[in-house]
Amino acid sequence: MDLHKLNVFVTVSQSSSFTAASKLLHIAQSAVSHDIAELEREFGAKLFDRTKTGVHLTPAGEVFFAEACKMIAIAEGARQRIAKMSGGEGGQLLFGFVSEQMIEPLLPVLKRFYEDHPNVQLHFNSYNSISLASLIENKALDLGIDRSEAFIKRDDLEWRELYRDPFYVAFSDAHPLAKEKKITLDRIEGETILLMSREANPGFFDVIQRFCLAHGMTPLLNATSNERMATLFMARIGMGVALLTKQFLKVYDYPGLKTAPLEEEDAFHSVGIVRRKNAANQNVDLFLEALDAYIRALPDSRIAI
Repeated sequence: MDLHKLNVFVTVSQSSSFTAASKLLHIAQSAVSHDIAELEREFGAKLFDRTKTGVHLTPAGEVFFAEACKMIAIAEGARQRIAKMSGGEGGQLLFGFVSEQMIEPLLPVLKRFYEDHPNVQLHFNSYNSISLASLIENKALDLGIDRSEAFIKRDDLEWRELYRDPFYVAFSDAHPLAKEKKITLDRIEGETILLMSREANPGFFDVIQRFCLAHGMTPLLNATSNERMATLFMARIGMGVALLTKQFLKVYDYPGLKTAPLEEEDAFHSVGIVRRKNAANQNVDLFLEALDAYIRALPDSRIAI
């Protein structure tokens, strides 16, 4: 077993696909399959179940996933400590995020940090909320950008809010609410709420369900799509109303689709950055200092979206 095979295993686990893993790792799919097969022979156990919808960790695979993340983190920590002993700034910074829309408001500070610290290698990868939280907790990522609800409150984790992304309703331009500038939740009670499935987007599914229940509304959900474009397409043909956030809707401008913000004061989710306290990687503190300086220079010291 070596670090290369560990990285291959973790990437397949996160992407649930040999094909996707091969693209992320820039190696042939046959090489990915070979490395996984060698690991399975070494352990004498199946690590993945192969199905028509992808590959999924077996119970043995789930145990090994947590251990593999720890081993990768230990190796990276050792590399960074040795680099630090050699003098000079260097090492890397591993960012995880759920979508490009969530991290997009940080583009200016990330660009500035990259220019100011050319010897720090920045790595960015997208995960679903469950995988991202697991990788942060298992020290396989340095920083994560996601909703506050995605992370278990733990003494060794520190989460801080970056901005608030308001909830919007999206519907067909033939919908009776199409001319409304703002909408209260009671105006869509009884409507079919279109969401991505919980399997495809567990974080936002749970956020919206809890939000509706907190306001005394039991939502009638159609959560069958596996991507936002499909959900918005369903809204455009009148199958219901979609709930998304302002930041996500920025990239969709479809004919026949109208949008309006929800009026409730708590109709938003908090997007923030999480780190492990007392992280061995000094670049974490270096970036957070740059982030603080960037935010202080903004009007009202707030990140706008």
